[in-house]
Amino acid sequence: MPWWYFQLHLRSWWLRINILISGELFPAVRCMMDSSKSSQRAVFQFLRAEGEFVKHASQIYRRMKEVYGEQCLARCSIFRWCQRYETGRVNIKDLPRPGHARVVTNSDTISAVVELIRQNHRITTREIAVELSISKGTVHHIIHKNFGYGKVCAQWVLKHLSENQKTARMGVCLTQQFLH
Repeated sequence: MPWWYFQLHLRSWWLRINILISGELFPAVRCMMDSSKSSQRAVFQFLRAEGEFVKHASQIYRRMKEVYGEQCLARCSIFRWCQRYETGRVNIKDLPRPGHARVVTNSDTISAVVELIRQNHRITTREIAVELSISKGTVHHIIHKNFGYGKVCAQWVLKHLSENQKTARMGVCLTQQFLH
């Protein structure tokens, strides 16, 4: 949606709220309001764009506190958003934060882990993690959950037999006579 549609929607919404607040329906309005942070940021953006009526962050806080009550954003948050708005930020969504990437198990990482295991069945999860610069937990997840490997006698082996291995074992069992 274009930004002007959002502003028009907010403007009509705000007028309705002011009309209801001036009447006796104020407690009902509080119950019906969406008090999420993003909706309050949108209301803040509208009030800030209104400019000629609201000049200071304290006025914005007072008007929002009247509508949202206890669910209102903290005063320091509204002041922080005023500073951001003055520096030119108009987007009400959170910016991406620095830190570890959430998705490390992409196809390249998975194939690299499998290739390292095929080269050396005695390699440890710690060695794989150091080699690929990923966490031991990610390596463990790839090995155990994605491929079903397990450690037996310090070697990575499949926990489940493939169809070829099952038929080969069945053939050996049928041809051999076991004494009990």
